Amino acid sequence: RAADVRKSFADAWNVYRKYAFGADEINPLTLEPVTTRNGWGATLIDALDTLHVMGLNDEFEEAAEKVSKINFNKNDGEPSKVFETNIRYIGGLISAYEQSGDRMFLKQATSLADIMLEAFDTSTGIPWQMWDVQTGKGSSESGSSTLNNLAEIGSYQLEFFRLSQLTHDPVYHKAAQRVFDVLLDRNVPKKGTVYSVPGLYPIFLDIKTGKFISGKPNLGGGSDSFYEYLIKTWALSGFKLQRNLDMWKESMKGIKKYIFSRGSDGRLYMGIGDDDGLESISDTFTCFFPGTLALAARLLNDNDTLSIAQELVDTCHNTFSSMATNIGPENFGFLPEGDDDSDLLDSQRLEIKEYGFYVDHPYYLMRPEAIESTFYLYRITGNEMYAEWIWKIWEGIKSNCAVDGGFAGLRDVRLGRKGGLIGTQESFVFSETFKYIYLTFAGANVMSLDDYVFSTEGHPFKRSIPF
Repeated sequence: RAADVRKSFADAWNVYRKYAFGADEINPLTLEPVTTRNGWGATLIDALDTLHVMGLNDEFEEAAEKVSKINFNKNDGEPSKVFETNIRYIGGLISAYEQSGDRMFLKQATSLADIMLEAFDTSTGIPWQMWDVQTGKGSSESGSSTLNNLAEIGSYQLEFFRLSQLTHDPVYHKAAQRVFDVLLDRNVPKKGTVYSVPGLYPIFLDIKTGKFISGKPNLGGGSDSFYEYLIKTWALSGFKLQRNLDMWKESMKGIKKYIFSRGSDGRLYMGIGDDDGLESISDTFTCFFPGTLALAARLLNDNDTLSIAQELVDTCHNTFSSMATNIGPENFGFLPEGDDDSDLLDSQRLEIKEYGFYVDHPYYLMRPEAIESTFYLYRITGNEMYAEWIWKIWEGIKSNCAVDGGFAGLRDVRLGRKGGLIGTQESFVFSETFKYIYLTFAGANVMSLDDYVFSTEGHPFKRSIPF
């Protein structure tokens, strides 16, 4: 099974290599190079450690030669999204260095991190969302020039901590950790609402004041990796960053009380926190959380948390296994236990009756989160059921998404290939989706969770390196 995944990865890589080598992405339907991440080669760098762990040595060396020639002081002219630059580029380069020992990767990671570090030079220390490497000016994706979100300010700690360890320069770690200082000092929530729960944070904040503006607390896009990095940085630090663990424990209290919700089908869901409770919509991004919970349960020897992780991963898996394609939708809704269904459409009621949930956004972009969490549950429990779940998803992906140009997205997971394909193959397909499927079948000692901490982009960092 691992060999089957490896072959598909190699085939997709060779198409990228032939038609778009060095580009950020390739359109798997047209074979055209696509610039999405400043033209530095997002797929090239994101895929490095997967190439290495799969033993594709010639391909790795060829990619390394290409990476060595990248000048991060020049790009496509568009501002860089600092968060994406960190998790895809800096994280990918650090991991490639750790796997190969080639200091060129560390040099490139440091070069890019030094550029992005300028984005942290604000009155609060909270980074700009966008950074123009040409002009040295920050901005926001939205109309507000000083807006950023929780995930995009709180997901540097893993990569920057490791970079400080490897370079023996604390500047990166200090910049990332300062963000947590601001969150703790300036988060003054509105009393009597979900915002007043310690450890739960709204999504959007102003980087100049450090104050939250809006956005319901949730575990989906805009928040997800902030909570993920609390427990993972504690693990990567050799269990020395006690404040990060304390923040994780505080957050878990609020998450258990306000984010988890029992559905009418008896399953445990992750909704979106509201002043009045929960909005019964979830997305595929939230499906990362069972894996993070399982990891925390292992680290803290907490069987109750492991049981919650198992319930949540079952919910995520159900959104995949209920579809004829064995592939789950981008967004899905549920009916909270005890609620009536009068506000639902007839089609939604029918799907809840059949599946336990209804499809909200039906497309699939090869996202890895549900696979990732199932991988964690398999590694931590040893239950072969989880490996079989992943294999069925992989068979669904091959049947519905595989094309001559690699792997395309689906417009509707209920219809599969006949519903239409989407010409997108993001770099995370190589860094996460393929990697977690491969590692499921490669053996428990290959990148063991006892030896590595995986970043939110799937890049493995070795544990217990002295600072």
